[in-house]
Formats: sequence, structure tokens, C-alpha cells
Amino acid sequence: MKQKTIGIIGGMGPLGGIDVNKKIYLNTIADTDKNHLNIVHLSLSTGIPDRTEFLLGKCGENTAISVVEKIRDYPFDVVGVACNTFHSPKIFEVFEAELKTRNPAPQIVHLPKEVRKETEDKFAHKTVGVLCTMGTYKTKIYQNIFNNSSVKLQFPNESDRKAVHDAIYNIKQTGHLNTVDKQAIEQAAVRMSGVSAVALACTELPWVADELEFAVPMIDGNRTLARALIAAVAVGQLKGD
Repeated sequence: MKQKTIGIIGGMGPLGGIDVNKKIYLNTIADTDKNHLNIVHLSLSTGIPDRTEFLLGKCGENTAISVVEKIRDYPFDVVGVACNTFHSPKIFEVFEAELKTRNPAPQIVHLPKEVRKETEDKFAHKTVGVLCTMGTYKTKIYQNIFNNSSVKLQFPNESDRKAVHDAIYNIKQTGHLNTVDKQAIEQAAVRMSGVSAVALACTELPWVADELEFAVPMIDGNRTLARALIAAVAVGQLKGD
């Protein structure tokens, strides 16, 4: 039987896609190179409008239009987008509608919905903190996804939300977590009182997760997406959680 191909739409920013790709390999059962899964990783950065700027009305071009045009000639059976903010309905629904016109249409793995599944499985009836960009927060991506969930979400206060947003964009720019941003992210988590876990709801944050120190477990959205993509094409090769 033909092995299905996973598509990773990355580049928004590039580190997020790289991290998802890495975590697909780390969560796949394979004893040799040739037994790993087929992956098409498109790191689409050049000419892609910033998601937050579009959603906040600072840029007129919908990110989905640019992405769909760039991936037109690439085949994949299952696809995930390594960017949380991209999953705002204003962007994601355009992307989804375009992919559904393909024949055959690929299966789309929705990152925030997969995070909800994992969070409910591990932290049902508890409160979980969410760290994300201003675009993800203001367009209520996670608030809406978790509507009617047994899990209650908590976000940082306004000042901490801005500090986390700025830290994320610094990571995008440099690829590193500086001391000031590390402190800002950790303090934002600390000040969300009573949370049982913290969801890293921007794909840059898991890139630096090993450098962050929280008093509660982290929910790594990149790992969640990677495992969902593996399960969609070869569930028998998915390592235990």
C-alpha cells in the first residue's frame, strides 16, 4: 500500500515548522531511515503577510491567499499548518475552502482543535493558562475552540499578554530566548493563578520550551500537531504518549 505523505505548512515563523517536523521524527516508531514517514515541509516565509497584522486590520492581504498559491503544486495527503494565529477563521476558512477543491482533497489537521483534545484528556475540569500572540488572543481562536469544554482557559493580564507577544516576535527574529523575554514569559505564567498547566499556543514557544521554567506542566502544541499528523497517516507508528 502506498505510504501517505504528510504536509507541513511552515515559515510562519520558520522555527515553528522546523520544530513540528523534528517532533514528527521523534514521535515516530522507525528502526531505519527508510521506515520513517514521508513529509513535505514547505517553509513559506517570503511574501507571506503577517497573520496578526492582517487580523488586526494593519494589512489588507489575507495570509491564506498567499499560502494557497505557494502550495498549489505540492502533493500531500494530510496537512497541518504550523502557526496558531493562522487558524483564525478569517484566515483558516479561506485556506480550508481552497484545499477542498483539490482532487483528491487532503485531510486537514486543525492545530487548536487537537490541542483541545489533548488538554481535555489530561486536564479535564481544570483551568489551563494560554500563552499566545495578540492576534490569537484578540480573535478568540482558543476561546472559541474551547467553548463548552470541561477545561477552563485563563489568559495573562493585558500587560503580560503584550510582553509575551513581544517575546514571541523576538524569538521569530533571533531564534533565541533572551533573559528579559524568558522572565516575561515565566512571570506571565506565574501570574495566571490556579492553572494546572500552561498551553504554548504559538509555535515559536515550544522551540524554546527547554529553556522555560514553569511550576506546572506545559502543553506543547507543536508536539500535539506532530502526533496528530502521524496518527492520520500511520497510527501504528505513533509512539506512546
